[in-house]
Amino acid sequence: MKSFSKKPFYSSKTIIILFPLLVFLLNIALIPLFGFRALDEFRVDKIFHVVGGVAISVSVAGVLWHLVGRGIIELHNVNVFRVLVFGCLCFVVISWEIVEYIFIFPLYPEYIASSSSVYSDTVTDMIWGLVGGLFAMLFIRRPVG
Repeated sequence: MKSFSKKPFYSSKTIIILFPLLVFLLNIALIPLFGFRALDEFRVDKIFHVVGGVAISVSVAGVLWHLVGRGIIELHNVNVFRVLVFGCLCFVVISWEIVEYIFIFPLYPEYIASSSSVYSDTVTDMIWGLVGGLFAMLFIRRPVG
């Protein structure tokens, strides 16, 4: 096991688990309070996608840091590390939009009445999630000792 002289902030198991979970639960809690339509109209939904992208990127970076630290994987190039983080982010963003389409949109049939609205929402949600993840890359350093 490699010993790192200074642990990055994203190596904390609390951040790895609780940051994405907190963003998810806060988003879920706001829907019954304000309604899906209000969150969408005031772009709160987009803010959550940006913050969610940051949370997922930080969490994935933390997991990779632990895998490198335990010698399970080796990453000698910062670009490989960033591509792995971004690839995992893309997977999570696409998966979340599929879950949203299958489970959340049917709860609001008036929103689905306009198929262009659903398409537009899905694409912009993906873009904002990826923007958040790219922003997080500015604060993530490679996990090599």
